[in-house]
Amino acid sequence: MNRKHIIIIHGRAMKPQRKVKEELVLTSLVEGIRRIDKKVAKAIEEEQIKVTLIYYGDISNGIMVKKKPEVKKGMVEIDGKWYLPDDAYDKPLKKLLKRPLEDHTEDDYSKLLEKEEGNRIKLGDDLAPFVSQIFASVGVTERLIAKKLPDLHSYLNSRVVGSEIRERLQCKLKEAFLAGDDIALVSHSMGCIVAYDVLWKFSRMSEYRDFWDKKIPLWMTLGNPLGEESVQERVYDADEPKDGKYPKNIINWVNINAKDDYIAHDGDIEDDFGQMKSRDLIKKIEDIPRIHTFWVDDDGKCNPHKLYGYLNHPTVAEKLINWISD
Repeated sequence: MNRKHIIIIHGRAMKPQRKVKEELVLTSLVEGIRRIDKKVAKAIEEEQIKVTLIYYGDISNGIMVKKKPEVKKGMVEIDGKWYLPDDAYDKPLKKLLKRPLEDHTEDDYSKLLEKEEGNRIKLGDDLAPFVSQIFASVGVTERLIAKKLPDLHSYLNSRVVGSEIRERLQCKLKEAFLAGDDIALVSHSMGCIVAYDVLWKFSRMSEYRDFWDKKIPLWMTLGNPLGEESVQERVYDADEPKDGKYPKNIINWVNINAKDDYIAHDGDIEDDFGQMKSRDLIKKIEDIPRIHTFWVDDDGKCNPHKLYGYLNHPTVAEKLINWISD
């Protein structure tokens, strides 16, 4: 039996050091799975099931600090690089992990918003470019991305930065393919764009010809902006002719977005990528009905977009458990 291997790629914005991010991701994932299946959680802890984090926080942090120096406030400098403090998410994570399995309903979410002082939801700078296609139609999107999301702008517009970030995933994916691993690729936010580009490269470009027959049994997208037209116009295959468009190495694509996650403003992707099915490039595309995530930042604002809230959610856990048990 091929080894099960969960590969997770995070999103944009400031991150803690790699080792801290790895621990946060693993803890959120394992404890979410433990609510449903203790044996699977134990198998991950004992590394019978491998988990790999694709980390590019050092790159995005560097870009953010350069373009928006004010973000240094609250960050720490280590060996000339800037990171969030190691304990930045300790308290919110502890609260998240205490939530019982049965308390993930719409009513529970409404109660959380009421508790957190008047329905305060953290939208932040991420909201601006994706809320409305009006921005794209009048040419404002590019300027907003450059100003508000300089790390995403650099990924989309700098060949050097884009290549450096994609390489982080390409190396690990290549290793997993060569090892014959059964892969679940879990991507979040900007990581969904990176993953899409890399999957397209592995299934289309001649330099990866040896991997054209390799498949990803499960690609899970969380807080996914790929449903936005302005994003679709910027992915790797945007200008490809029909016979070269879309990755062809995904078996099942499961798309999970949270209510009030405005990065996933247009949260459904089957209507945008349905041609992948009609052309037999993929077996299944599944848009899961909106879930409710329960991450609350230290400032008391609910943040439905947070990766840890997604990874700890029962719906995400169930999908991964089903893939592990398959």
